[in-house]
Amino acid sequence: MSYDVYQPGDAPEPGAAPPTEDELGGRGPWRVAIEYSNQGQAKPPTVVRIGQAEHADRTTAMLAAARAAREFDPPDPWSEQKREIFRDGRDGFLVIIEGATSTFHMSVRIVAPVVT
Repeated sequence: MSYDVYQPGDAPEPGAAPPTEDELGGRGPWRVAIEYSNQGQAKPPTVVRIGQAEHADRTTAMLAAARAAREFDPPDPWSEQKREIFRDGRDGFLVIIEGATSTFHMSVRIVAPVVT
């Protein structure tokens, strides 16, 4: 089995039309994705969970993502002491969670399927 390796700088054919918002997944339906560490040394090291609820517009999806940033309880750290939430770009949040003995982070963002 072989495959083409992506090379940075690969570009579309000259004269090709730029992708539309729909092709880039810019119009929804939106879902909330949460990415976090998988209990320290466990494999896989990172878990990505994509919610099942679909949101028709970006604003509703971002409200759901903000709620998940405040409420989602990842397996680490143990005994949460403090949670800081930072806006991370247009579509998400970076969440820093301090536990009793360690600090972890997770990413909460909205995603939309890409038309292929």
